Amino acid sequence: MVLGMNMQMRQIEDLASFVRDLGSECTTLNIEQNYLVAGSKLGRIKLWEINTGQVKWSLDVDGPISDLEIDEAIYLTASAELHAVNVESGGLEWSKNIEGPSDLIEIDKDIIFVTSSLYEIEIQDYTESTLFKFNKKGELLESIDFEEKAWFMKKNNDEIILGIGRPRCGFLGIDNENKILHNQTKGNSPVNMGIKTNTGFLLGHSDGTITEMNGKVCKYIQCGNDSITAMFSTNISWQVGNSNGSLFSSEGWRVELGGKISSIVETEDYIWVSTISGNTIIHLLDRKNGSIKYQFSHNNEIQLMKLSHYNLAISDEEGKIMFFDTRTLNKRIEAKSDLDQNIDKRNLLKKRLRALRE
Repeated sequence: MVLGMNMQMRQIEDLASFVRDLGSECTTLNIEQNYLVAGSKLGRIKLWEINTGQVKWSLDVDGPISDLEIDEAIYLTASAELHAVNVESGGLEWSKNIEGPSDLIEIDKDIIFVTSSLYEIEIQDYTESTLFKFNKKGELLESIDFEEKAWFMKKNNDEIILGIGRPRCGFLGIDNENKILHNQTKGNSPVNMGIKTNTGFLLGHSDGTITEMNGKVCKYIQCGNDSITAMFSTNISWQVGNSNGSLFSSEGWRVELGGKISSIVETEDYIWVSTISGNTIIHLLDRKNGSIKYQFSHNNEIQLMKLSHYNLAISDEEGKIMFFDTRTLNKRIEAKSDLDQNIDKRNLLKKRLRALRE
């Protein structure tokens, strides 16, 4: 259902199972079992129970919160610190100062990997970065320095993979013995972002290139000429969006949605894509060919979309958190659509009656 210009687009939050407020811009969003966890730019972390929608606890630290992972505890980077938070109580178990702005976090078995980067205002670029290795007691095990800021970090086989910006670009592989191998990518374009896939990882570059790593095989694909701004992968397929509103699928199709693509997720029924160009629009696309099935509006820019099984959470720049159960979503869409059609019919009838009186 693609709406005409004269029809009012429905609000996406009308379809949500519940809507909550974080208080400021949402910077991290995670779903784990029956928990929904969000962190904000001002340093607030909240945990809600999905079954009830009730807040279980709230905690404030020095913000902004950069990244957050859930294991037996919640581990998060915020400002210049690494924190461990008790999942049940929300209490701080320990905090460690890493002496620099914290960025990414990755957990692998008993090791917590954290990146920190230094920004030089004079040259308006990042000049120094560090990868820290902590154990789960908060004890520092190793620190590894390199030049570039890391925009992506995940464990892949026996290596930590870091997608990096200038000057070298490409990605770093760091093995268990802390040896660093720099991998150059085609075009020598900075990495903007990345995601882990079932077979390896994807990196998005500022020139529209993506680097697809499957095992040890590296493949380069040009997805337009604009900066990659959103990525999602499920099973063996992926979708990539750019700053000009183009959405590319590994299934071979491409659609033009306009504006900047900020988030993508693929559910059992649809591909969800949020775009911003003056107004925020959430598009629900056909998974086979990318055709638009439904469109919804939102008052603020969408920051994050996270999916876990049938649970979908969406956050925005004002701190609004919307939760959806995708199993009941079609019924909600159809019920709301029928209501809207009845309202449209009544409005049309009123308009005709007014015309007859005149």
